[in-house]
Amino acid sequence: MRSEILERIQTLLGQEDLESIRADVRSAMEEFRSLTQEEVRKQREAWTPAEGSTSEVFEYVAAPEEALFEETISQFKNREKEWRKQVAEEQRANLETKLAMLERLRHTIQEEEKIGAAFVVFNEVREAWSKVGEVPGDRHKEVHDHYYRLQDEFFYNINIYKELKEHDLKVNQKKKEDLIEKAKAMTAVESLKERQKEARLIQKQWLDIGPSPRENYKEMADEFFGMIRPVFDEVKEHYQQVKATFLGHAEKKTALIEQLRAVVAEEVAASHDAWQAATSKVIALQQGWKTTGFAGKDQNEVLWGQFRELADVFFAKKQLFYDDQKESTKAFKEKKLALLEKAQELAKNTNWKETAPQMMDLQKEWKEVGACSPREEQKLWGKFRKIQDGFFKARKSEMAGRIEEEKKNLAEKKALIDEIKAYPLTEKRKDDLAALKSFSERWKAIGFIPRNSLDAIMNAYRTAMDVHYDGLSAQKSERAMETYKQRIDHLVSSDTQSIRREQRILREKMDRIKTRVNKTEENIERFTGKGAESIRAQYAKSMEDDRKEMEDIRAKLTMLRNAAKKAEEESNSDSAGDGE
Repeated sequence: MRSEILERIQTLLGQEDLESIRADVRSAMEEFRSLTQEEVRKQREAWTPAEGSTSEVFEYVAAPEEALFEETISQFKNREKEWRKQVAEEQRANLETKLAMLERLRHTIQEEEKIGAAFVVFNEVREAWSKVGEVPGDRHKEVHDHYYRLQDEFFYNINIYKELKEHDLKVNQKKKEDLIEKAKAMTAVESLKERQKEARLIQKQWLDIGPSPRENYKEMADEFFGMIRPVFDEVKEHYQQVKATFLGHAEKKTALIEQLRAVVAEEVAASHDAWQAATSKVIALQQGWKTTGFAGKDQNEVLWGQFRELADVFFAKKQLFYDDQKESTKAFKEKKLALLEKAQELAKNTNWKETAPQMMDLQKEWKEVGACSPREEQKLWGKFRKIQDGFFKARKSEMAGRIEEEKKNLAEKKALIDEIKAYPLTEKRKDDLAALKSFSERWKAIGFIPRNSLDAIMNAYRTAMDVHYDGLSAQKSERAMETYKQRIDHLVSSDTQSIRREQRILREKMDRIKTRVNKTEENIERFTGKGAESIRAQYAKSMEDDRKEMEDIRAKLTMLRNAAKKAEEESNSDSAGDGE
């Protein structure tokens, strides 16, 4: 379609008479540009970022005929410019010609005494006058008014009317009377544009009629022009109002330009929300621009150019921000992809004691990593959340079965405590210790109980066992080790981290005791002479106690190591059972 329009324009420009084709060329230009704007709109609506592209800015793909169109229009404008220049020169020449003709007519009216000779000059001037083209617009009214005044003066001043037939005067009078009636009827026309057009037409007809009887010439002219002038006054007032409206629109547009200039000058915070807020301001100003109305041919395009340039600057700044954001969010995306991989690996492991805290840590890490682009962030978070939900749903499902088992274990431990309390001590200490040891082994074999009951049930168990140990007067170390076994049971029921922490504390304590024993051994050799034996004996007793405590720590470490190993084997056995 645009190719056809371009071909039509080129065909029109092939004609020599530019004036006769100007309107058609401009109409075709508007039609071509309208279709181009429609093509831009379609491409913008159909546009999506190309896969792998780093740019999200729409770029219009121009058709080949657009460049040829602009070149053709440029030729047309240059040709029109030259035509206008030529017309202006011709009008200036026409003005000089008509001024000379007016001077000749004036001289004839004032100086020529022979009517015949005066008529010859008058007719020559009148015939030549109609053949001379237009004069500059700012001199048109002045020149033509002068011509018609001289024409009337010619007829009246040299008594031409004496030789005209009375019939011609009456005919002219009748024509003028008809025009007066047309002028009266013209007031009924509602459209100001149509009234103006009609007023110009009948005014030209009036001036072309020629003389009418002198007796009522002035009265008829006053009546006729009394109806014509108000129309032209109304037209003038209308255009003044239009001009005032244009000025008002121009002021509103200027105010919007200043508001946009202020927005462009603002330092926008480096965040998506801040740029969205600033963009909303610009869009609101753009919408406001559309409602301000036309500001006149001279001002409208200039003001629009200023407004559009500022808007382009704003959106260019915005694009730079998002380009920078892409670079910074690229690293965030890589970190979150790594967290996704970790979450996927953890989700495969059903050792809930270890994996659940690690999965929670991944959630914290995710929140600490900066945000990606909104679209990428939503996509990645959806995947991460899906893995998390699946993991904790599976854990919850398995834990539901364990809760029932823990309740059953709790009942068994309560029954065992009652059995321990009811056990009567015999006089055979070895058998009683064996019985108490059996109670301890049965206690450990029962398994986990609900965490919220752990402290209370453990205290009840220790109390029941302590009663019997106290009754047997068991050695302190033996009771301490048996009590420590209960602590190990508590640590195992918590998590592997608690066992590791206990081992670290014991090793640190062992190192401190070793250091103390070594220093004591060094110091004991310094004490000699009278009274040294008692001091050396105290140091020896201290070292003996320290070494005994070190033996207890070693035994505790061995117990912890065995308990941790056993817990790991049980956990692996549970995981293997789940896999089956």
